[in-house]
Amino acid sequence: MTVKIPSNNELILFRKRKEPSFALFNEITGNKASIFSEEGKDISVDIEKIAYNSGIVIEGNFTHPEKKLKLREVRRNLEEVKDKLDLETLWECIGNEDSEITFNDIAYLYFGDSDKSKEDSLALFWAVDKNDIYFKRGEAGYTTREASEVKELIAKKETEKKRGEERTQALLWAKQLISGKSYNQTEGFDPTEYIDLIKNYIIHLDKYNRAAESKSFLSEIGIKDVEGAIEFLIKTGSWHEDEDPLLKRYSITQDFPKKVVEEVEQILDESFYDENLEDLTHLEVFSVDDENTQDIDDAISIEETDEGTTIGIHIANVAQYVPKWSAMDEEAIRRAETVYLPEHHIHMFPTELIQQRLSLVGGTERKALSLLVNFDDDLNIKGYRFTNSKIFIRENISYEKASEYFDLDPAGNKIKQIADSLRAKRLEAGALIIQLPQLKIRIGKDSNITIRKNYMNSVAHRVISEFMILTNRMAGKFLKDNRVPGIFRSQPEPISEDARSHDENDPLFALHVVKYLRAPKVGLDPAPHLSLGIDVYAQATSPIRRYADLIIQRQIVSTLENEEPSYTEDELENLYPKIEIGIRDKKMVERNRDKYWVYKHLRNLEGTEIRGIISSINNARASVYLPDYLFEIPVLLGSNFNLDESREIKLIIQKVDPLRRKLSLTPKIGH
Repeated sequence: MTVKIPSNNELILFRKRKEPSFALFNEITGNKASIFSEEGKDISVDIEKIAYNSGIVIEGNFTHPEKKLKLREVRRNLEEVKDKLDLETLWECIGNEDSEITFNDIAYLYFGDSDKSKEDSLALFWAVDKNDIYFKRGEAGYTTREASEVKELIAKKETEKKRGEERTQALLWAKQLISGKSYNQTEGFDPTEYIDLIKNYIIHLDKYNRAAESKSFLSEIGIKDVEGAIEFLIKTGSWHEDEDPLLKRYSITQDFPKKVVEEVEQILDESFYDENLEDLTHLEVFSVDDENTQDIDDAISIEETDEGTTIGIHIANVAQYVPKWSAMDEEAIRRAETVYLPEHHIHMFPTELIQQRLSLVGGTERKALSLLVNFDDDLNIKGYRFTNSKIFIRENISYEKASEYFDLDPAGNKIKQIADSLRAKRLEAGALIIQLPQLKIRIGKDSNITIRKNYMNSVAHRVISEFMILTNRMAGKFLKDNRVPGIFRSQPEPISEDARSHDENDPLFALHVVKYLRAPKVGLDPAPHLSLGIDVYAQATSPIRRYADLIIQRQIVSTLENEEPSYTEDELENLYPKIEIGIRDKKMVERNRDKYWVYKHLRNLEGTEIRGIISSINNARASVYLPDYLFEIPVLLGSNFNLDESREIKLIIQKVDPLRRKLSLTPKIGH
């Protein structure tokens, strides 16, 4: 299209990212045109960018803002007019033209010999150039679309129009819901799609393929964060107040696939098969666990013989029931471990299998992988062996009852002496033994929250801990000595002497010592675990709850049965990183869930006081450790407080937002 030099202040259209945009022409300088754009700016464009000279000159001496308003008014008027022009008939008259037809030819076909105003021509150009149904823009003119293509585009436009109308209704519905007003639902409008749109974004965030659409909708109704989206869904009744999106994001669910359920049913239908199992039912086997524990992995026994004392550590033999690469096994790999939430547990295996076959429940016979360790009169290890066994669990006892047994009963006291001897040897080898309290959070009926600190430092905790460490050490030693591939956990770095210097009675002991704690290294090479004070370590004591422990158990069980190890080194190389990632995700979910319930508990205490311990001070701000809840939080002290670190302080709970994990505390005046 040949460009005619426009007049000063003539209304023109120029190409802006290929689309037409209005401007007022100023002058030509070389091959550049100086124009005033719709955005209210004087800009320079290539002459070739000028698409249409309207011949309409805007007379008068106007300010820049006034020119901008006039250009916007022109656009608004043309948008109203363009849909009234009969482009369909024009398209039919032109027919299928492969070659481009100029706008002048199109205008002649449309207007004929009749007089046409400059405004009419501008409206036609705007309509044809903006139209994407009947015409396609070319280099110097336009071509017509095929009839099938037109039909498809019209259907698409109708769909977009309908979607736009639905979105308008959805926005009205959402805004009225947020404001608390009642919404008179338009016939045919169903908000389900928009509820699902928001829900999927909450769960999957930017990985959701419609995340941009969801964020745009949320922004239009005034919601700026994911927590606000959750609050909105709670108002709709489609999201429970205490629902956790992380569980859905990581596919953490109570339900098991159909194939897994079928495999469990088959196992439960089979009778107890004890061929090739060593009969250890004569032993007085008992477990020590919390009273509400369902998945009891381990139990212990003591037997005096002519050769000395034999301690038995008996681990539920999951390998005897769950075949490698079965549907149940694949699901256990995906889950990686049991998830412990304050409101419930999400098990690695179906509860029916756990309760009826795996868990070492008192009064039942069970298949076990038993470690029998012989101690001489000086409480030194004389020898050990693993065996696939059949045991009878006499009793499940609590930590409190077990502590009494270990203190008062002669057999129990002997068990305690051996455990204390094992601990002393670990300390001599450089072990760092730290007993930090943990929060025990339970959710009762009507979401009643109870929180208490579990110190896990009783006699029974100490005894059971030592025998679990012993079992894992012997499991690692067994694999190493027999050259069986395994997943080993190690800490080859020496323990800092500074870590041993902190006083356990210091109220900030947990904060000071935690910086020295390091996650163990995980790999296929056996190496020392210096923080435990042992030469090798492979977790094997919780195969009902941790898949990595089941792997170690399978390696031992298959070796005992004189078979090839269940896993090759290559299989473990591919498998263990996947398991570790799964465990990392589950731990993050557990921590996040614990924090939510702690904050919700604190919200119920708004206006009351709690105690804190100042851990650091920076001008008028301080970090305060909350010993009853085991976390640190910043607090604004103000200029009236002159306190030292480690000083206890009373704090008033001002406001708590559990969803956003926000807690506002102020020091108690006069404290």
